[in-house]
Amino acid sequence: MKRIKGELLGRFSKERFGLTRREVSVMCRLSGRTVSILEALVELEIFKSKSEAVALIVGKVLEAQKDNFMKLKSEITKIERIQDSAKDIVSDALKSIE
Repeated sequence: MKRIKGELLGRFSKERFGLTRREVSVMCRLSGRTVSILEALVELEIFKSKSEAVALIVGKVLEAQKDNFMKLKSEITKIERIQDSAKDIVSDALKSIE
């Protein structure tokens, strides 16, 4: 048990993962299995809370896929520009019939 705890503490150390202050609260639903794993990590004192565990794990997953998410953000920006242009077209069309 001590060996497992030590190994997990090493993998999830705050310094290694750069745990930072979190300012935005996000609510989500998780499966019972996932929650039981989070509870085990808290019980082993790897994390102070399930919230801390989720924040760190999600952050690491997103960081690992950073390039893909940056591409996605770029595509979303393009979509937003097209939507704004379409709204302008509709607005102009409606003004012309007034």
